[in-house]
Amino acid sequence: MQDPSRFEPATDENFVEQLYLAANPDVARHVAAGGDAWKHFERHGRKEGRRQLTRAAAGLPGTRAEAKYARFAPLLDAGRGAGGDFRFLGAADSFPVGYGAAAHDLGDYDGESANPGLSDFVETVRANPDKLYLDVGCGRRSRTFDNCLYLEVYPSVSADLVIAPACRYPIADASLDGIGCFAVMEHMAEPWVAAAEFARMLKPGGMVFIDYPFLVPVHGYPSHYYNATREGLARLFDAGFERVKLATEGNQTPDHALHWQLGGLAEALTDDALRDELKAMSVGELIAQPPGGPFWQRVLAATPEPARAMFAAGNTLIARKL
Repeated sequence: MQDPSRFEPATDENFVEQLYLAANPDVARHVAAGGDAWKHFERHGRKEGRRQLTRAAAGLPGTRAEAKYARFAPLLDAGRGAGGDFRFLGAADSFPVGYGAAAHDLGDYDGESANPGLSDFVETVRANPDKLYLDVGCGRRSRTFDNCLYLEVYPSVSADLVIAPACRYPIADASLDGIGCFAVMEHMAEPWVAAAEFARMLKPGGMVFIDYPFLVPVHGYPSHYYNATREGLARLFDAGFERVKLATEGNQTPDHALHWQLGGLAEALTDDALRDELKAMSVGELIAQPPGGPFWQRVLAATPEPARAMFAAGNTLIARKL
């Protein structure tokens, strides 16, 4: 009979593949035959209440957060960031760690981004447990890895390193094998500086994995500065990088842009009858309405100023030099 003290419930936050397989021989056999431990947990293990071996029972020292801090501590370099010192946000010699000035508070946001991350990045991290990676702007990840440092500008439950918003990072030169950054660079005040920082932190041959929105409305707190065309994204990483892929993936296709724009605009209208009229129109009928024509004039009259800015096709600036 198994000793219950040697096991713990497997959760999204503590899942470790080797510990899960050690506690579930049937899954280990499944993986040996070509299966995937995490997919088993997602599809079956979570609802079945599957357990995993504890770190102590596996002969691994300290907590997961302590072991991970020991692994990444040599890479942390306060002088390379925007300024400030490191501080432990919980137990000493353990993640999470804060850096620099005060970070944002989760309560300042409309909601926390929560997703597994770009599949290409996740699979690369998973397949290379001896290499080191960075996830910039992680939000809440449904799965985290011990060989990936998760960075955020607020104390997310997934974050190992919490910094004040900046495009400079307190991480040593040429220390990482890969960097992921997904739907974050549009919120950076200087994405070109961040791109140069990514190049600085990567080892020769290291990889960047970037998801950068283009035709999306203004969203997210505390800022949304720059959307990018495909060419704009490529230009950020032209210097010093060899392009491996530049494509529109399944989460970036035109249907997402249309759904967000039309659905968001309709919900923002202050005239319920006009909203119903808009929703009842066929695509052909909607396309037939010329911009600036009578129908769109009615729509714009019922569109509050924040929504006009959120779903705008462009903006104009006139300024006088001081």
